[in-house]
Amino acid sequence: MTKGLILSIVGLGILTACDSPTPPSISAQDALDAGAEFERIIDLPQTAAADLPLGSAEFNGHAGGEVSGDADGSVLGDMRMAIEFAGNTISGEIDNINLIDEDDEPEQLLGGSLTIAGTETDGILSATASGELTAVGDESVRGSSIVSLTMSGNVLTDTADGDTVAGQLSGSGDGDFYINVFNGGFFGTSN
Repeated sequence: MTKGLILSIVGLGILTACDSPTPPSISAQDALDAGAEFERIIDLPQTAAADLPLGSAEFNGHAGGEVSGDADGSVLGDMRMAIEFAGNTISGEIDNINLIDEDDEPEQLLGGSLTIAGTETDGILSATASGELTAVGDESVRGSSIVSLTMSGNVLTDTADGDTVAGQLSGSGDGDFYINVFNGGFFGTSN
């Protein structure tokens, strides 16, 4: 997860040029901290299928990635992922998505969120995060964009069996604003 573990999506429907971008909701240090936590978690061991949690579990963390297109830099968002291990389903949301410039400074908070839906099989995660994101003010980053990201990862063990999830994400968004998301990742913990 480079440039701050970051969720990359962007939306934007043409709004008046005189509008000001929504101020970011995170600091540059917040983005650095999220990136460092991703680097720690991604190397944790995968949880054996026999040791996976029973029932359901919720994981909270971040998602993001590098971006190119109508904006260069990265994005970082909050992630909530629920896994129903008995039914092998994944649901959740990525919101509070901030666009971060090439100097690693948060630039603006994007409106909207991405809905996570997918499957879990023996601790292997496969999902998509999709939705509409919006932005205002910036000359190139404004309007709306329909975003779709592919998420793939694993259930991992940190302090207890199956207490963590992490993986990669990539995709794009198109509309008033085009964005390509790459070198992305996500992580979450249940404690």
